[in-house]
Amino acid sequence: MAGRIEERGILGAAIQGAVDGRPGAVFVHGEAGVGKTRLVRAVCDEAAAKGVFVLWGRCVRFGAVDAPYVPLIGALEGWVESAEPHQLSEVLDAVPAAGELLPSLGGYASDSGVRLLSVVDALVMAIASHGPTVLVVDDVQWADLASRDALAYLVAGFRGQRLAVLATYRDEELASGDPLYTWLADLRRLPLVTDIRLDRLSWDETEQQLALLLGGSPYHRLVDEVVRRSDGNPYLSELLVQGVTSTAAGLPADLPAELTGALLAAWHRLSAPGREVMRVMAVAGRPTSIEDLREVAAAGGIGPEALTAALVEATSAGISVVHGPDRFWFRHPLLAEVLYATFVPGEAEPVHAAWAKTLASRSATGLDEVQRQGDLAQHYERARDLQACLEASLRAAELAKASRAPREEAVHLRRAVRIWPMVHSGDSAGRHRELDLWERVARADDLLGDGEASFAAWSRTLELVDERTDPLHACRLLRRWADSAWATGRTNGRPIAEAEHAVELSRAAPDSAEYADALAYLSWCQWWNNEPDIARRYGEDAVQAAHRSGSNAALGLAYAVRGNVDANGERSDPDTAAGLRYAQLTGDPELIWRTLVIRQNYLGRRGRIKDCVELTRDFLPFAIGAGALSVAVFAAGLLAHHLLMFGRLAEADGVIREGLSLAGMPNASAMVRLSAASLSVRRGDLDVAGMHLQRAKELMPDVENRAGLSAQTVLAEYLLATGGDGQALDLMSRTLAVLAADTRDADEMLVWGARAAADLMEAARDRGDSEDVLAVRAAYDDLLIVRRSMLPPAFEVGGSEDLIQPAMQALFTAEAARGAAQTSTSAAWEDAARRCDAAGLRWDEAVASWRWAQALFDEGAIRAVVARPLRSAYRFAVEVGARPLLHQVETLAAVGRISLGEPAAARVQPPAPFDSLTKREHEVLSHLVAGRTYGEIAKALFISEKTVSVHVSNLLHKTGTSSRREVAALAVRLDQSSTNLQD
Repeated sequence: MAGRIEERGILGAAIQGAVDGRPGAVFVHGEAGVGKTRLVRAVCDEAAAKGVFVLWGRCVRFGAVDAPYVPLIGALEGWVESAEPHQLSEVLDAVPAAGELLPSLGGYASDSGVRLLSVVDALVMAIASHGPTVLVVDDVQWADLASRDALAYLVAGFRGQRLAVLATYRDEELASGDPLYTWLADLRRLPLVTDIRLDRLSWDETEQQLALLLGGSPYHRLVDEVVRRSDGNPYLSELLVQGVTSTAAGLPADLPAELTGALLAAWHRLSAPGREVMRVMAVAGRPTSIEDLREVAAAGGIGPEALTAALVEATSAGISVVHGPDRFWFRHPLLAEVLYATFVPGEAEPVHAAWAKTLASRSATGLDEVQRQGDLAQHYERARDLQACLEASLRAAELAKASRAPREEAVHLRRAVRIWPMVHSGDSAGRHRELDLWERVARADDLLGDGEASFAAWSRTLELVDERTDPLHACRLLRRWADSAWATGRTNGRPIAEAEHAVELSRAAPDSAEYADALAYLSWCQWWNNEPDIARRYGEDAVQAAHRSGSNAALGLAYAVRGNVDANGERSDPDTAAGLRYAQLTGDPELIWRTLVIRQNYLGRRGRIKDCVELTRDFLPFAIGAGALSVAVFAAGLLAHHLLMFGRLAEADGVIREGLSLAGMPNASAMVRLSAASLSVRRGDLDVAGMHLQRAKELMPDVENRAGLSAQTVLAEYLLATGGDGQALDLMSRTLAVLAADTRDADEMLVWGARAAADLMEAARDRGDSEDVLAVRAAYDDLLIVRRSMLPPAFEVGGSEDLIQPAMQALFTAEAARGAAQTSTSAAWEDAARRCDAAGLRWDEAVASWRWAQALFDEGAIRAVVARPLRSAYRFAVEVGARPLLHQVETLAAVGRISLGEPAAARVQPPAPFDSLTKREHEVLSHLVAGRTYGEIAKALFISEKTVSVHVSNLLHKTGTSSRREVAALAVRLDQSSTNLQD
């Protein structure tokens, strides 16, 4: 099931309430086909697998006029058929009158309503007494009055039974004044009743649905088409893709017969004039004003009175709905397509011509004018006026571009390239204009993130361009084609051959922007393929060529690439900064993003991740505003990754949601999914994490072998959370060399490899399996060998401001010590926690603090000492909602009988070693014993952290201790009677 996570949670909570003896009712409503029954069925199936009784009753339209309790009898009969013999016997013994209600027991539902109502209640309660029970009544809008009374009776009688009542109903079929409204309103007032409205699926949720139905990742264009035609109704979406495969670029022309029949059923019940008006409206293709509809209908001989009567009839029947003050359209947009198919060949052409004539007489501004021109193009095409269609399509595309409406621009451009050959057949002079048009299509698809459509369009441009007569244009197109091939996963390494060919194509114009760009691109590709010397030479040539060209775009790319190659040199900072500045002068979001990524690579190597966050946060709204949705997706993925590093889970969640709502290239969308998976793991939503990882692998099947996406560490995090420690270690060993061009990512993988190895060796030692310990050690040593073969060395610091690498090295050292079963690891974990704190890596700091507390506990430290890091991890876990970490912390606290609440500052009596302390030093000591940090002590005593540090230094000198931890432990040991100190 796609989406519905929140709704499933509500239903699951209601069922869990039944398990715990807290009854409740949930009413799920929405339009037909929105997935009410499927949602409830999925949740109930999960509950049934855990031993919950599920009684399922379905109401039938017109099927219960003379027979009361039909859905409830059906639900109870289903239980009778599946119940264990002893349970059935006990329930029937408890409710002797059951035989008068259930047909299988010889009864019939025609006895006194009051008496049978009590029988229904008694049977349901008797079943619930044997185990948690869910009663489902599906399509309650068709329920007979007796069944509604029985449901109300059950819900009103909630008092501790192990029972959940779930009901579904269609809300679009309820006429004004329907008695169901009053019944529902009365029930909703009860305290244990919840209401859920199911809306249509979003674009992203429809994409998930299609991936599940088709068994693979669908093309964005296919998703766009399904969403446009079903408007997110999951039932209609499912019917639309019957017989379609995941490799299909679009939907077949003909609609499935089952879908057509389902939609036409209500239309056939209209009068003849009503049916004809609906056909005329269907030709419009979108919601239309009453004025336009009246004008077009008049051209077909339908007068205003007949039109009004037809619209009233169709609206009353739930076929059409009012949009805004004066517009009409179909409740289900697919009905327009079905009705359009009822026209015989040629019959619709005059109707299209009438619509075109009407729309041509109107005028609009902004996006309304984009829509008008687009509608004109469609009607002209169907009326066979292709020249007018092409002109309207191009006008619509230009207007959409000016309005920053990239999706609309792409739609109109695609129509234009399709119509172009029909209008300009045999026109060789128009080849260059067609090439320019295809290039516009490719760029639009790039911005939208439709990778496959973009690749096809760039491929078409290469077919149209002539390398001999227009080598510079061919150079530009070849470079864009190669980029598209990499972004869509057609190649793992950067396309060196194409980059070299682009340089050759432009070599004859050494002062051109094309030549500079080609050199810069070749430098970039060589760097990614781990050829730094070659990359450095081409980067230098690119900067010189860019200056000769005078192009800001060329200068931006050339400086950025040269700075990237000169990773450890003096030019890296000024070059990457200059590249970004030149790119920003162009206003091109794609170029700005490319140079911004390179700038971030430099900042990342210097440990300046916070600067990366600020750059990306500023860029993201700019990219969305500019319509560059694909690069916005990549920016969202990268920003979320960095926010997760800093433990800012709530912020990362918001960014991920934004990224998931946009369509991006496969690699960009995969990065967002990876960040979403990491966030879900840290929150304990492993099923959701698995779904995101599956989607990432569908987008990029070889994702674990690709650099630049951080896939390896996310996969390792998920594997460790799901018990796949051995798989995680193997993954790190197999893929570490992939990151030879970015060893910082490789170092992070080294930490995860050490973590997996430590988990495995601890488990093997617990089992007494010495052979397994040796095997894990050997695998771990192989990982270290791979890293030693790479340059620079592991955890090399990128400068005095780099605090990230020391923190990573400290984490690695602590994990290695844990794996080696060193007798004392608390100092290593303390160092790791402090270095992570200094680097701002709050997530890693919290994990290290938990490990630090665990090590202290294993080493026999007193509770007050163990409590300090444990409380720090606890505060963080509670703050960000990290359930797994919270569980680990609470488990250790329970074992060690350690309170996780913040203790009051202890008043320490001055034993002999503390006789010489001043009053202020005593106050500082009491806070140290309570596990407070320097910042917390400063805040409590209204002094600076520097002053706190001075007092602590005096404490250490006067008591002969060497650390604040040691002086606190000494104070505790000298006053064992103080319960405050033992807290």
